[in-house]
Amino acid sequence: MEEKKEDDDAIEIDLSRLTNFFKRKKKAGAEPEKAADTGPKSGSNAKESIETKEDKNAEKGISRLKEEAQEKGKLGGLKIVDEPSEKELEKERERIKEAQEENDDEINIDFGKIKGFFSKAKGKGGAGKEEKPKSAEHKAEDDNDDEIRIDFSKIKGFFSGAKGKEDPKKEGKSETNDKAEGDDDEINIDFSRIKGIFSSKSEGRESEKAQKAESPKEDDDEVGIDFSKLKNIKNIFKKSDDEKRESHEDEVQVDFRKGWEFILRHKVLLLILIPLFFSVFLRMQPAYLPITDDWAASSVISSIQGQISSQVNQQYPNLPQQNRDILVNNQMQGFIEQNKAQIDEQVRATSDYFKSKMKDDSGQTYLLEIDPYFWLRYTENIMESGHPGDELRNGIEWDNRMYAPGGRPVPYDRFHAYLSSYLIPAVRALNPDASPMAIFFYMPVLLSALAVIPAFFIARKIGGNFGGFIAAFVVAIHPSFLTRTAAGFSDTDAYNVLFPLLIAWVFIEALDSKSLRKTAALAAINSILIALYCFAWGGGWWYIFDFVLASAAMYIGYFAVVHRKELFSSLREFLDSWAIKNSMLFIALFFILSGIIISATLGLGRFQQFYSSPMGFARLKEVGITTGGIATVWPNVFTTVAEQNPASLGSVISQIGFGTAPFLLLALAGVTLTLSDGKGRKKWFVPASIAWYAAVFALNVQNLNLFLLLASIPIAARIMLAMIEADKGIDIKYSIFLAIWFLVTIYASTKGVRFLLLLVPAFGIGFGAAFGRIYEFSHKYISGSIHINQSLSRFIVVALLLALLIGPYRAAANTARNEIPLFNDNWRISLEKIRDNSKEDAIVNSWWDYGHWFKYWADRAVTFDGTSQNTAQAHWIGKVLLTEDEDMAVGILRTLDCSGGVFRGGSKAFGMIDNHTRDQPEAVDVLNEAMVLDREGARKVYERYLEDEEVEQMLEYTHCSPPENFFITSEDMVAKSGVWAHFGSWDFNRALIYNYLKSDAYRNDIEKSAQFLQERFGYSKDEAEKIFFEVQSITDSTGANNWIAPWPGYAGTAGCSQKGNDSIVCGNVEFNLTAMDSFADSGQGILHPAKAGFHIGGNYTLKSFEEAPIVLTNGRNLGMALVDNGEGFTAVQMDADLTGSMFTRMFYQEGIGLKHFEKFSDERTIFGGRIIVWKVDWDGIEEGNSTAA
Repeated sequence: MEEKKEDDDAIEIDLSRLTNFFKRKKKAGAEPEKAADTGPKSGSNAKESIETKEDKNAEKGISRLKEEAQEKGKLGGLKIVDEPSEKELEKERERIKEAQEENDDEINIDFGKIKGFFSKAKGKGGAGKEEKPKSAEHKAEDDNDDEIRIDFSKIKGFFSGAKGKEDPKKEGKSETNDKAEGDDDEINIDFSRIKGIFSSKSEGRESEKAQKAESPKEDDDEVGIDFSKLKNIKNIFKKSDDEKRESHEDEVQVDFRKGWEFILRHKVLLLILIPLFFSVFLRMQPAYLPITDDWAASSVISSIQGQISSQVNQQYPNLPQQNRDILVNNQMQGFIEQNKAQIDEQVRATSDYFKSKMKDDSGQTYLLEIDPYFWLRYTENIMESGHPGDELRNGIEWDNRMYAPGGRPVPYDRFHAYLSSYLIPAVRALNPDASPMAIFFYMPVLLSALAVIPAFFIARKIGGNFGGFIAAFVVAIHPSFLTRTAAGFSDTDAYNVLFPLLIAWVFIEALDSKSLRKTAALAAINSILIALYCFAWGGGWWYIFDFVLASAAMYIGYFAVVHRKELFSSLREFLDSWAIKNSMLFIALFFILSGIIISATLGLGRFQQFYSSPMGFARLKEVGITTGGIATVWPNVFTTVAEQNPASLGSVISQIGFGTAPFLLLALAGVTLTLSDGKGRKKWFVPASIAWYAAVFALNVQNLNLFLLLASIPIAARIMLAMIEADKGIDIKYSIFLAIWFLVTIYASTKGVRFLLLLVPAFGIGFGAAFGRIYEFSHKYISGSIHINQSLSRFIVVALLLALLIGPYRAAANTARNEIPLFNDNWRISLEKIRDNSKEDAIVNSWWDYGHWFKYWADRAVTFDGTSQNTAQAHWIGKVLLTEDEDMAVGILRTLDCSGGVFRGGSKAFGMIDNHTRDQPEAVDVLNEAMVLDREGARKVYERYLEDEEVEQMLEYTHCSPPENFFITSEDMVAKSGVWAHFGSWDFNRALIYNYLKSDAYRNDIEKSAQFLQERFGYSKDEAEKIFFEVQSITDSTGANNWIAPWPGYAGTAGCSQKGNDSIVCGNVEFNLTAMDSFADSGQGILHPAKAGFHIGGNYTLKSFEEAPIVLTNGRNLGMALVDNGEGFTAVQMDADLTGSMFTRMFYQEGIGLKHFEKFSDERTIFGGRIIVWKVDWDGIEEGNSTAA
């Protein structure tokens, strides 16, 4: 029963057995086809019927053969020399009879008789197109009950991929419509009409090959087979036993066809899913920490090698090192081969150990960076209390963990926290065991994947499906985007790619809209998107908003110039033109709705950023600039934030172009290619533009302004030419928008490396557009010039272009593989100990970088962090770390803990003094004088400036009973010493001088400047004039920073060895432990470190040497600190200003001799870095073991 059902539902046609179906007669270079008719397949009960109809069917086949041969000759322009002889006809009857008797269940077609079936037609015009003669068609219909018509015309040229040489007019029309057809250049192969064509038997294929070899080249007629007539016919043929055995094979073939058809129907989805897959795959790597496998292998192998090397050295101490190395390598290889299983197990165990230190108890990898903990804390607050603040103060959401002890209102751009707080419960509904941090960990993976979609559709409009695919792939894997959006890097960076792409996509769709209603809807959608972007990133939402407005305005202006005749002839008709009406509707609605939404939700001031922020962007990292009439004498921390460090043009080109300039050249060329279709009079524009960009990159232009000018010339030149000629044949809206986006973000990237991220979308779209256009042109050129199948030419071009992306993908994979969390178990232990052993109002102090960790894991307030680093607190904490005076360090911490917060100068104390002095440097001096004194001593200082009632208040600001304070010194702060020591040593007098002398009132007046310096600071005239010229020679913020304050730093450590009973030699410097002396013999005399710190046993001594100091390469004096680690000595080399600093004494010299800092915890990470937490003792011990000389 099942077998019968199978027969009813499946039809299998074995084409390999339809031999001699067509037969040609060679006459005068033409071979008319002869077709043998086929009868219905029958079982045993129908055999007699076939025999009685055999002659009749043979006659029908021969008759049709004659008619078709004649018609073929007419249609193809071929001459039929003579008709088949009676002998030949009789021979055909016998052949048909023999075929029927041999196997009444099979029909054989000999494809070898079909000339040119697999070859490319070369006939002119319509010669390659064959039509079935009407007479034959009529006859087939009459004999419908007994025959099956097989029409090969439906798949003519299927394998040749071409229709022969087409009419030039038709070809031109096809080229003109290439862009409009969009997807016509994609690979489309429809198998639906050739069901079973691949089931030919081997002998059929061999026959085909043999016949093709014999067929003359001049006959390239094509034949088509139409199986559509068999669509609904069941049980025509009964399966033979062999056919049943091949049933499964045929089903697989049908599935392949259906699968291919499915791919073709959903090719857009597939082209999106591929880059989306790579986006997710690469960003998921931190969840598995694969790099630990490399660490473990290296660690285990190094350990084995060290042991073997030690044994070899002991056994062969006199053997030359080269020979010993050979022995070690040989023994290593042998040991590894013999113990491979044990070594692999040890590598796995070591790798798991490394992983465990970077994961929590549940096995969840810690968040990668610092800022994600800021958002995670807000997210958890929303989930607990409905808002991100720690409490509500007078209806205001308040963050109690920032700006200790006062706190501050929660920032307005908190979209990320709200989105996460909504997503986490949704995921936990499916997986209740998932922790908020685990779900939050994958947020950037989701957001980055979404960014792939608009990138595809924007580039698709310019470069077709292939261009869209390339753009999406580039956005997915670009290292500048990948490294900031890997799993665990759950910051707002993903929005800086996602939202601009969405806004750009909607904008372009609106300009292409053919309905005003649709345009209005898209304008409203974009207004909502821009408001959400503002809510997500308040600092830079305006740039894409401005790009949209600028490009829309420029497009309208361009359209007006090109259509100037219409404009001058009838303004009303011009304004009523679709392009103007549509564009103006969009820009008006977009601007108005965006203003309303942003102003209503976030305030008018936020919306006004669209014109105020661009002017302030270039001055983001300026130092000492007058603002609002008040001298900015406080340091600008943004000048030292790593992600905001300026980048050279060469660095930007390298980083955004996957490490090579040609990729950026391609992206720029992609923008210009939107201005030309490569045809017509302006076809020179494409190669000329590419040559221009190649020349610009070859010249290695490094001046930013010159580069931007040169890069914009091809685009500007083509647009100007179009305006002059009133050329209405090009569409500039894509190029204007992309050019603005591209060039402005290149400029922004040189101001801060973080802004490279903003360039990624424009680069990806330009790159995709270039690849799409190259693909479109190349496959047509190859197919037409060397006459190969178009599918093959497409495959070749795609393969070559994709090969160019192998290098970038490998770089991306390597980047993803090396992503690990900064946070680890040892940091968690240190911070949770603070949380579990302190009061709720305790304050954690350190440098600002890890402030978000302290707030989340210790759950305590901090003085400043990654969202408040550019404040006066940077100077005060830097001074705590730098000062040699422990009383000054404690006095600063007490002042910050008593009155710190969002106040001028970092505290209420500074604000009160400054209100009276009206001089910020003087106010700083007053605080420095009072903070080191006890309460009564400070009172006397304040009485010189304040009224009696203000003095008491001031004392509460600087000498209150402060809360608990924990001070952290960690390994990372060694590398950051140049920064915190720079701000800690900030010279406010020099900052004031720079501010005044760079202002408009002084910069060109040396007399006025000298008078100011003499009166304010007591300089002589010569000194004042020298300072004037020094200041005027400063051209940038780096120079200003260098002039105002130094950058003291550490220069590493040196091992020490014993010399005699009382001397230690560390490098070239000798320390005498009895005389507390240090010196070095330079060969030209004895030199000394400017300062030397001696840590011996439980005693500490700091000594200064004024004569013959050792000078570092940067011109600063050398300082050295001797450290007694219990087993020997090491020496720390540094800038002399750091020698006796609080950081040196607490981190390197174990806090020996300090009275107010008690070691609270001491942890060491898997990377060897120390984390030391100190608890401040406000009263201090009575006596410390330290001296100074």
